[in-house]
Parts: sequence; structure tokens; C-alpha cells
Amino acid sequence: MNLLNISLVIVSMAGLLLLVFSFKKKSQSPILLGGIAFIAPIFYFLGWISFLPIVPVIALAISYIGKKNVHYT
Repeated sequence: MNLLNISLVIVSMAGLLLLVFSFKKKSQSPILLGGIAFIAPIFYFLGWISFLPIVPVIALAISYIGKKNVHYT
């Protein structure tokens, strides 16, 4: 593995941790940043570099879903 792959794996793990902890706090900004940091390296590793501009839109949708309080009764 080269240095780029190692650093992207570290960024992806940090993004996942930020995403999980911010889902617990229902905080939208860290969910957005964690989603971008988690999804972007995955798209890079899959070879979907042309789809990288879609990553913020996906992360924004995840942050809206994470912020919404849904009560199942």
C-alpha cells in the first residue's frame, strides 16, 4: 500500500467515528463532515472518481436524515 491509500483509510475511519458520534448527539454539521470524510475515500477506492462531486449531496441527505427526530409509536 502506498501512502495515499494509508492516509485515505485513516480519513475514512475518522469520518466513520465522527459520523457515529454525531448521530448520537443529533448534530448536523459533524454528520455532514463525517459523511464526506467517510464516503469520499470509498468512492476513490471503488474507482468512481467521476462521481466524487456527488459526495457532498449524499452527505447532506444523510445529515438531514440524522437530524430529523422520528418517533415510531
